[in-house]
Amino acid sequence: MEKEKKRIAIIGAGPAGLTAAYMLGKAGKEVVVFEKDEKYLGGISRTEEYKGYRFDIGGHRFFSKNKEVEDFWTEILGDDMLTVSRKSSVYYNKKFFAYPLVAVEALKKLGLLTSIHCILSFFKAKAYPKKKLISFEDWVCHHFGKKLYTIFFKTYTEKVWGIPCSEISADWASQRIMGLSLSTAIKNAFFKKRFAQKKKTHVVKTLIDTFRYPKNGPGMMWETCANKSIAMGVEIKRGASVKKLTYENLLWSILLEDDISHDGFDAVISTAPLR
Repeated sequence: MEKEKKRIAIIGAGPAGLTAAYMLGKAGKEVVVFEKDEKYLGGISRTEEYKGYRFDIGGHRFFSKNKEVEDFWTEILGDDMLTVSRKSSVYYNKKFFAYPLVAVEALKKLGLLTSIHCILSFFKAKAYPKKKLISFEDWVCHHFGKKLYTIFFKTYTEKVWGIPCSEISADWASQRIMGLSLSTAIKNAFFKKRFAQKKKTHVVKTLIDTFRYPKNGPGMMWETCANKSIAMGVEIKRGASVKKLTYENLLWSILLEDDISHDGFDAVISTAPLR
């Protein structure tokens, strides 16, 4: 029979590491978390404070079709996990455009000629599709047409990620903008209720109207998760950068950069980035 795992090491105190620590601590396991950052927990899913204002670093919209994930967020924050109405805009040509698309507004603000150009560009992409979608540029042009790609997608994406769209994978685009296309956006704009009913089993993440948000920013989620984990006996070591793992006699040892060794772990969970 496989030996029951009792003492577990977790590398990284980001969302994945802290979630694992909380669930294992709740299950009565002895858990030690090694986090290389001395000050912050939660990885880039944190909230910075500056002159009385809070700024989110990294992702901040909490939305999932997985009930277990939603229940976990509620368990951690309770009433401090708020439901917020989404309002997103694209700034183009000195005007704000509602996002997702509001067809009448877009037509008015882009102007009749530009709007016709966008629609014709979309039909052209559908009439003469590329056989293989390799890059982000290929994927967006196929689903929206080249005109809309150049207006709304190209400069924004390259500004955020610092990489030419021609060098970003089409697979990444299909995940990032999953389920959305120009035709989908137009159907959603004109036939929202009917479209939502038809798509009950497939919620397009980009079109959601509300999302959940911690009262004091996403950092609050992981700070609270860490505190609750500590209260259950989980040990979180800050400023602990892992240098080496050793597996011997069915147990793991962890050597830190300062050459301090921690031994006797039945299992190791690594949530550190894979270089």
